Amino acid sequence: MTRKLFLILLLFFIGTIFVSAQNNKYWVFLRDKKNTTFDPYKYFDKKTIERRLQYGIPLADSTDFPLNDDYVKAISTLVDSVSHSSRWFNAMSVYASASEIEEVKKLPEVKSVEQMQAIAIPAEYDNSNYNSGDSSLLIPLPKQTARMGGELFREKNIDGKGIRIAIFDGGFPTVDTNPAFEQVRKDGRIIKTWDFVKNKDYVYSWMSHGTMVMSCICGIVNGHQIGLATGAEFLLARTEVKREPFFEEENWLAAVEWADKNGADIISSSLGYTYQRYFPSQMDGKTTLVTRAANLAAKKGMLVINAVGNDGDNKWKIIAAPADADSALSVGGIDPLTD
Repeated sequence: MTRKLFLILLLFFIGTIFVSAQNNKYWVFLRDKKNTTFDPYKYFDKKTIERRLQYGIPLADSTDFPLNDDYVKAISTLVDSVSHSSRWFNAMSVYASASEIEEVKKLPEVKSVEQMQAIAIPAEYDNSNYNSGDSSLLIPLPKQTARMGGELFREKNIDGKGIRIAIFDGGFPTVDTNPAFEQVRKDGRIIKTWDFVKNKDYVYSWMSHGTMVMSCICGIVNGHQIGLATGAEFLLARTEVKREPFFEEENWLAAVEWADKNGADIISSSLGYTYQRYFPSQMDGKTTLVTRAANLAAKKGMLVINAVGNDGDNKWKIIAAPADADSALSVGGIDPLTD
């Protein structure tokens, strides 16, 4: 055997060991929630309670109850680590090797296991030339809101006061310092923040798309009202990364349950999952977990407003999940040059 051939075989062998030892990510769905207890008045924000009472929705059902602690502990001891969990779907997301997940499948409390495909896709929004402190970029917004009847809000003195809006996006740089949001900060109307990518409460960095979205909702620049809900309260959730792995949807799931817990009335989500992950037949309003979660959020009294996606000009031409949910308010864009 030549030295070169030996090195090739050695590298192949090492690579095989590395790949087989890699941990993958899985959803582990549990069979039931036996022996769990739940007090909605301790768990939910008071606005969540008010919302459910207002719409005649039960303060709690089986989807609100926590996961069974014994089940969680049993699974946790068998896997490398646990990421998020979902009350609504009675599931845990875990990192595990192939051999570890086979042991998990044998547990009587496990209903099913689904692997998440880690496919890296560049995020569609490029903010490399965007300065979120540049108020001149907000100049077109009044024309856009006027096209949608924004003046009616002002005529009726509707500014979103008392409404709590959760924004899901890729980051909110300068929202903690930008003068466009000074009144929101002064009034203490940023109620909670959470970065579901890094699992911490700091969200004022990364992709500026969230800042732009918030500008459209509540921005005030040099005394001029840009957004239509300048009196609203906010929950800010970072769920997106610049390169979008398949399990970014897991962050969306965690965020929607977090929004419900913390009293959101409206969820504004500019995120969508399409042809890189699914077949057209799966955009049927009932298949993906995020779509099912959007429908469940509506049943719990929240209005989910979601972008339909940016695929109208390519071969996909189908709205994205979770915009395919029949209970979501799905919003598309128009071309100002042709509308």
